[in-house]
Amino acid sequence: MNDHNHHHDHGHEHGHGHEHHHHSSHDDGQAEMPMAEKLEKMVSHWLRHNADHSETYRQWAGRARQAGLFEVADILESVAKESQSINSDLEKAGKILEKK
Repeated sequence: MNDHNHHHDHGHEHGHGHEHHHHSSHDDGQAEMPMAEKLEKMVSHWLRHNADHSETYRQWAGRARQAGLFEVADILESVAKESQSINSDLEKAGKILEKK
C-alpha cells in the first residue's frame, strides 16, 4: 500500500499537536486496507484526539471560572462531559471492530 501522510490546517488552533493521516491506494497493485481495519484505526485516533480536546475544555473552564466567567465555565464543563459521552460511543464501536 502506498500510504502518505500530510498535514493540513483545519481552521482552529490547538493547545497540543496532532497529525491527520490519510491512507490511500494509488493503483500500485496492492489491495486497500479492509474497511473494518481502517475504521478501527480511525476510532482509535478519534478517541485520543477527543480526549485531548476534553482535557483542554476542562482547563479553559477552570481559567474562565477564575476570571469570574462562571456561565462560560459551566458551558465548557458541559462540552467536556459531552466529549466523554462521545468517547464512550466510540469505545463501543472500537470493541465491535476488534471482533471483526
